Amino acid sequence: DILVHSVDDKAVDNAFIHLLKRRGVIYVTTLGVSEGYREAFSQQPRLNAIERRLADTAVIDSLDDLLERFPRYRPPPLPADNRIALHNLARLHAAGVTVAAGSDAGNIGTLHGPALHGELALMAEAGLSPRDILVAATRNGAMVAGLQQKLGTLEVGKLADMLVLSADPLEDIRHTRRIAAIIKGGVIYQSEQLMRQLQTPPESRASPSRGDRSP
Repeated sequence: DILVHSVDDKAVDNAFIHLLKRRGVIYVTTLGVSEGYREAFSQQPRLNAIERRLADTAVIDSLDDLLERFPRYRPPPLPADNRIALHNLARLHAAGVTVAAGSDAGNIGTLHGPALHGELALMAEAGLSPRDILVAATRNGAMVAGLQQKLGTLEVGKLADMLVLSADPLEDIRHTRRIAAIIKGGVIYQSEQLMRQLQTPPESRASPSRGDRSP
């Protein structure tokens, strides 16, 4: 039903594409995982601004002494770069294969939460349009989880969970990083309020302040 991880060892062929389409397989990108491993084990993690702002600081700090703490661990065989994976994503998308954005966070160097923004940027590097990337991250992501009846699109009867952005992601997919507010269950939470909560020590942390209910 789902193919998790991009094919990154060789170019996909027509038979492979036909098989995915015939069986209705959803292709989950996970383009950033190999990059994360390469950077972490070369001790050169290149974290972008939103990763530094939102990721768990203990996890970020752990990357600095990774080789000391796990001297015998070696990552799985990795491609030298993402060129094959990007090429395959572009070809599969053009052929009509259903694509879902996924970061596979939790792998070394792939940070829970903000890693998805880096994944969206890599999808754009493969040539997908911002609109197609948004569909892959929302509607198609809900399909992967089997939750398309509740999530993924703005429709009557679905959960009122969404992001409010301060810039248009259809102009630049990196605008998904400009989060103004979060609506969860129809309740509005301002982004800066949530950030202040995260920066407060856990023992003195209160519940996030709720705003007005959305219409």
